[in-house]
Amino acid sequence: MTNTMMKIIDGNHRFPHIVGRHTFDQFFDQIFDDPFSMVKKETAGYPLTDLYTDESESQVIEMALAGFAMEELNIEVKDNSITISCASDTPAGDPRRIARRAFTRSFVDYDQKLNMVSADATFLNGLLQIVIPRVEETKPTTIDIQYK
Repeated sequence: MTNTMMKIIDGNHRFPHIVGRHTFDQFFDQIFDDPFSMVKKETAGYPLTDLYTDESESQVIEMALAGFAMEELNIEVKDNSITISCASDTPAGDPRRIARRAFTRSFVDYDQKLNMVSADATFLNGLLQIVIPRVEETKPTTIDIQYK
């Protein structure tokens, strides 16, 4: 379903172009009933995640990671997916309880409209923000025919 179609269904929401793997498994069963419930499922859980499209049509992934250090986080882009993970090798005697859990979250751009390799990530005050720009649309060109 395209972004234009989503705006027709509900003009108050901007449907993200990236969804998690779990969402894709249930995609065909739920897409016609309630597409926004799929986004809710992928943003629930640990760590708390928000997915949205900003004003420039870039995809934004935000993760609440209070207590984690930037050096503990890993972001990997492969093909049309992005994986955010933390091995969290915090020693057993460390008093931290919340930021000790390891996690891996993967998101896939199924319609391939995002430029994953041009993503920018920032980490400030426990909030990881990844901004993934859209792929520039190719413009039609004409090819001159040469006589040989």
